Amino acid sequence: MRLTAKSINEELAKRGSGARLEKGNGYFYFSGGEATDWLDRTVNAHSLSSLSLDQWMAEFDRLRKLNKEILRAPAQKESAAPEWPAAKRPRGKR
Repeated sequence: MRLTAKSINEELAKRGSGARLEKGNGYFYFSGGEATDWLDRTVNAHSLSSLSLDQWMAEFDRLRKLNKEILRAPAQKESAAPEWPAAKRPRGKR
């Protein structure tokens, strides 16, 4: 059976993701549904036949997990000043 974008998107729909596989220039990416707010959504593949249906679904699951980790990561503090506990803060001149 020849793998098509339609068959991959049908499988994504069966899984309830709402995302679709789209073709870029030398790569593919997931868009829409739960992939809408993903920061990383690309799969480096020249053609659909580069991966099997199971591998495409594994790539989708990998990107889902990766994006959850990216979006869950704590934000870095912008200030480079060290944080002092309240009791150990240096006192200014009075």
